Amino acid sequence: MYSKTKVSMPFKNLLLFFLILFSAKGASIPSFDGKNFVPNIFEFWKGYDARKEPLKVQVVESSKTEQGEVRLVLYSLGKLQGSNKSASPVVAAYVGLPKGKESKPGIVHVHGGGQRANRKRVEDWMKLGYACVSINWGGKVLEKADTANTDWDGLAAGFIRPGVTKADQLDHHNTVRHDLNTLFKEPHPLNSSWNLISICVRRALTLLEQTEGVDPEKLGVEGHSMGGRSTVISCIDPRVKAASPSVGGSGYLYDDLWGLPGSARRMTEEDGSALYRKCVSAQSHWPHVTVPTLFLGSTNDFNSPTEWVVKGMSKLPPETERMLVLAPHLNHRFTDQTSAARFMWMEAHLKKSFRFPKVSPAELVLDTDNGIPLFRVQVDQSTSLPVKEVEIYYGYARDPRIRFWRSAKVRKSGNFYEGECSVFDSAEPLFAFANLTYEMPKALPPRPGTEATKLLTLSSEYRTAYPEDLRKSKTKPTEKPNRLIDDFSGGWQDWYRLNSRNPHHWLFATRKIVDPAWIGPKQGEFGLEIETFGDGNQLGVQLNVNDWQGYTGRKRDTFVALVNLPKAGLHSLSLTVSQFRNLNGQAMKDWDEATELLLSPANRTSDRRARKSDWNGKPPRLAKLEWLGGKMIDRPHPHQNRGKIKSGIRVSFDEEFQGAIKDSVELEKLDEEQ
Repeated sequence: MYSKTKVSMPFKNLLLFFLILFSAKGASIPSFDGKNFVPNIFEFWKGYDARKEPLKVQVVESSKTEQGEVRLVLYSLGKLQGSNKSASPVVAAYVGLPKGKESKPGIVHVHGGGQRANRKRVEDWMKLGYACVSINWGGKVLEKADTANTDWDGLAAGFIRPGVTKADQLDHHNTVRHDLNTLFKEPHPLNSSWNLISICVRRALTLLEQTEGVDPEKLGVEGHSMGGRSTVISCIDPRVKAASPSVGGSGYLYDDLWGLPGSARRMTEEDGSALYRKCVSAQSHWPHVTVPTLFLGSTNDFNSPTEWVVKGMSKLPPETERMLVLAPHLNHRFTDQTSAARFMWMEAHLKKSFRFPKVSPAELVLDTDNGIPLFRVQVDQSTSLPVKEVEIYYGYARDPRIRFWRSAKVRKSGNFYEGECSVFDSAEPLFAFANLTYEMPKALPPRPGTEATKLLTLSSEYRTAYPEDLRKSKTKPTEKPNRLIDDFSGGWQDWYRLNSRNPHHWLFATRKIVDPAWIGPKQGEFGLEIETFGDGNQLGVQLNVNDWQGYTGRKRDTFVALVNLPKAGLHSLSLTVSQFRNLNGQAMKDWDEATELLLSPANRTSDRRARKSDWNGKPPRLAKLEWLGGKMIDRPHPHQNRGKIKSGIRVSFDEEFQGAIKDSVELEKLDEEQ
């Protein structure tokens, strides 16, 4: 239970603080006016002093927990002066102060798109002995509609929120161009909400370093999605000693992916694209990041394509300690053991209580005797942590958001672990990395959506071979079309599962059907053997088509087949392509544009025909998936024209992007219910 009281935050030299606060009241000197800025992000931030103006902290409420005390506070960003307007924004935040008299390291947590400051995240860090500030930069309602909250004071920043609509032009402003509610009338870095969020982060660092019981020399920043990008652009603040962005902050989002013309996000010269690249984009910050940085990613993330993450991190100064962690098959989510990495990163670099492994070197050998590329990794064993498992992943699709990651058969050879990466088409690139799982001496406690774990998974160096490399080598295409999709002899290695133990919300999914070896045959059927453990169930078999393929001119769609399973037991199903229908009732015409297969209770799908009842019994067991009948013919790769549209047509991905954010937020809500 929480006990709520009005309290004052104990700051060092409290009397001096209030003297400064009252003497500064009504002061006209802004904390950041952005005048005479140099179009270089490092020089730009030299003109900002996050300590210059008093924070004017107001404690809204205080709650006692088992770990210590959590406060909901408001703090000032100071006065921001521009040629268009001036503003003095106030930001709401949860502040967690763990028990104990010794000084604690501090963490700034930065939420993502559609999210808000997270009290539970603060408590997670408190359990580990950290003070934490979770800032509500987006302005969404925290507890009740009338709870004191962030006020951007008329600036374009944050989300659509109570009292703010899109028409008000007060929501997130990505570009540097001027608008009705930007600080400047001319293109300027401070017109972009990204730099305003960074001011929130930097002022939160000031809040931590001025809070009694927090060690100002041990501050870290972590953020997810939009918060991940905000972490990258804020951790050049010299007070930051460790950083961990996740699924945001890769940079290069306005560049085309290799071999995919039109795949970049769009920004025009009128939007100030040149200035944006110099003073807002994540890639402009990576060369200036000197703090130890762990990027927590997912291989199929929509917001931070893997190749761009790798490229962004390659721009770090050589001496900067770094680590990349990729959760296989997932989009905007992590496994328990990959998620553990960011917590242990802070343990290693702020508390110095854990010795973190180094990046494991790897190579992709193309000139082999049998013509099959070989991925080889030397697992770092500079610590005493036992190596629990080594997994090698490889794939072909040019777009990392839809790429299926195959699992290589791993063998140990001396000090190396190796796996063959067979090629289907030497005209397509080959991507590969290894995941290395270590066993830790003690378990991390559970968090929303995770279980307690003693396992820590890190990724090796990431390797790529492009068609030119393959042609110059002895590489031979040895992969062929295959009717057997999965017999589960390798377990769930080709799948991701969400809520896998929950009888009502389980979901099993794979992108295996986008791999050229497993694209469905012309006029064939989808075969499924599934065992259920309750009567009266209805299964939803969902196919997503053309995910993230707007640059091809093809639109994303979802097709669902509903299957009644009246009795418990083993079922052998055969589904025709026409049994899959979209929301408009239109039948699917062919398998070749499918990018993802999902199995779930029917009421978890988007199909209006689905029963509303929950799944009965425990989640099912999948026994076999295969293609039946039809003709196995060469199919085009995902990015290639099917002859149905004119090349060069681009379908806007804005709606799909916002939908992906919404889906991610909904899944995180479900995590907290488990």
